[in-house]
Order: sequence, then C-alpha cells, then structure tokens
Amino acid sequence: MNSEIEGILFHEIFTEKDIIAWDTYKTNIISNLRHIDFYNKIENYIPCERRLYVTRPRMREIFYHAIVSNKNIFVEVGYNNYRTKEPYNITHDEIYEFIEECVKITVKKQQGK
Repeated sequence: MNSEIEGILFHEIFTEKDIIAWDTYKTNIISNLRHIDFYNKIENYIPCERRLYVTRPRMREIFYHAIVSNKNIFVEVGYNNYRTKEPYNITHDEIYEFIEECVKITVKKQQGK
C-alpha cells in the first residue's frame, strides 16, 4: 500500500508542474491533497492509526522532489539541488513550510480523517 500512496501523492503534485505562478502552484497542490480519497483510489484501503503507511520523512522527500519538478519555477543547479528561477523570490524556508503543510494534510488522509 505504501507504493500506491507514494504514487498518488507524486501524481497529485506532478499534474500541476506546468503552472507558472508560485501561489497558484501551492494552492492547486493543497487543493489536490485535500481532495484525495484513498478509499476510492486504493482497493480495500484501511486507514492507519499511529503508524503511517508513508512516513513523514518519506513524504517530505516525495513532496520536495515532486514540487521542484516544476521547471517553470525551479532549476536544477547540481545533483538533487534546486533553486528558484528569476524573478521568483522563494526562500528555502517557504518551500519547507509548504512541504510541512502538505505532510500534515497527508497524515490526516492516511488516517482516514
């Protein structure tokens, strides 16, 4: 079930990869995550309780890689190292705060809330 959830999470962000505006990009991703229904996407889905199917550290990794896949906003400057393109003024803290918001939403989704 872990790989199914990981694939769903990556897909929900990757579908927004062509958006140019950072705020729109974030809003659409949050909306996509809030509307995930694992019951309909995964056959025989059973919500977890304390132990998540996809851990928080793994979700952070998935979200980071999926978010920076938007080549309109980010550019790779080394192996697994990205920065924002001009004229964007997005700090690493903003990106990580956004990732944490995504993680919180996804934790609740995995728990069936």
